[in-house]
Amino acid sequence: MNFTQVVVLAILATLGLIALSYFAPAYLGWAIGAVAAVVLLPLVARFVRQRLGGSGPARRATTSYGLHPLSRVKTVFEGYAADEKPDVPQMVDYLLQQAALHGASDVHLVPYREFVQVRFRVDGILADVAQLGPRLRDLVTNRLKVMSQVVTFVHDRPQDGRIDLRAGEKEVDVRVTFMPTLHGERIVMRVLDRSELGRGLASLGFTERQLALFNDIVCRPQGMVILNGPAGSGKTTTIYAALRTILEHSQNGSSIYTLEDPIEYDLLNINQTQIEEAQNFTFAHGLRTMLRQDPDVIMVGEIRDLDTARIAVQAGMTGHLIITTVHAKQSAGVFVRLTEIGLDPHSVSSAVTAVVAQRLVRILCPECRRPTPATPGQESQLGASLSGQTFYAAGGCATCNQKGYTGRIGVYEIMPLDETLRDLIAQRATPDRIHQRAVERGMTTLIEGGLRMAREGVTSLDEVLRILPPEQRSA
Repeated sequence: MNFTQVVVLAILATLGLIALSYFAPAYLGWAIGAVAAVVLLPLVARFVRQRLGGSGPARRATTSYGLHPLSRVKTVFEGYAADEKPDVPQMVDYLLQQAALHGASDVHLVPYREFVQVRFRVDGILADVAQLGPRLRDLVTNRLKVMSQVVTFVHDRPQDGRIDLRAGEKEVDVRVTFMPTLHGERIVMRVLDRSELGRGLASLGFTERQLALFNDIVCRPQGMVILNGPAGSGKTTTIYAALRTILEHSQNGSSIYTLEDPIEYDLLNINQTQIEEAQNFTFAHGLRTMLRQDPDVIMVGEIRDLDTARIAVQAGMTGHLIITTVHAKQSAGVFVRLTEIGLDPHSVSSAVTAVVAQRLVRILCPECRRPTPATPGQESQLGASLSGQTFYAAGGCATCNQKGYTGRIGVYEIMPLDETLRDLIAQRATPDRIHQRAVERGMTTLIEGGLRMAREGVTSLDEVLRILPPEQRSA
């Protein structure tokens, strides 16, 4: 029902009630008014939800499709584009289903002058899927706005929404962001597979030694554990797995809180709070309040400012376990970053228990990987002699959709702090000096972990080089 129909129906109903009030007994007028309200209110409510968004549950996509190769997905969209009256709800459901079934972490709808490019990010790499013409662009955008419960007629400011999705056996949450651009609204959908919630630390890529060390670190009663890595490196998955480990270790006897921006998954037996900076509810404000609620463990999504950092450090030194993330180029750079925003290095060295750096590498398809020696160029970039060692390279087959890879796994570097490292941090030592000392104390570096996986055929040398910046490529 469109706006004109709603207005006409409302006017007719109002006129009818006015007329009845003159010619019918009062009780009859009230009865007719009640019946009209029952009929009209759901229609008006539906219109308001579609036009103004709403706070109710997200629209749920339910149509079921099988996994199609990307070439067929493109053909299907070409069919929709050729249809004079395309079934837009079905088209959008198909898009979301295929994204989830392909294991895409993100779906991009990028507007240009003549078309919208649809792209899936699979295993960290963006792939072109299809193009939508100008006519479909507006229809798809409006449909996604209705499904994600945002304001449909707003095009000049960013909006965020959510969609529930079932794809095969998967239960998926889709976080949708609309951003105005020169040629229309760019839409990016983060696809969150709820089955990831069941993953334990042992399945994430830790070696046996690293797993035992990390379990010990996160099950300590106090301190500060910092995860480091670029966006999309799997930090949230690692943190959620760590929180579940803490719950299991304490037999559900720990009070665990999280401060997130945004909340990605709904966790059982954990108190989660969404940061709303537009309403002046920041990490610092949330952390101050949580410390008055008798917590044992607090996960702070990210330390961005001095106030949050000070409160987190103080909490880590006074009987709480703080798990958080800090952006820096390498694990040892975390300490410089914290002092740059204004923290005293002595406080940092006292509060921090460990820093965990991580990256994600693509897993070679076991059906088509092939053994290969390292090339001179790879040896040069890695700064190591790899002659005589066998590695593996990507092939391409029907199993992996000709990509050579299927899925991703973490590579980790765990730096637990001892007295020697604490003294270096307090003395404002350089990240290189701290990193060197940690290696001397037995730390397995990211490059060592990546090379081990490449030798074992888990990933390729090209992947190791792709995820590590030049300053970290010295084995």
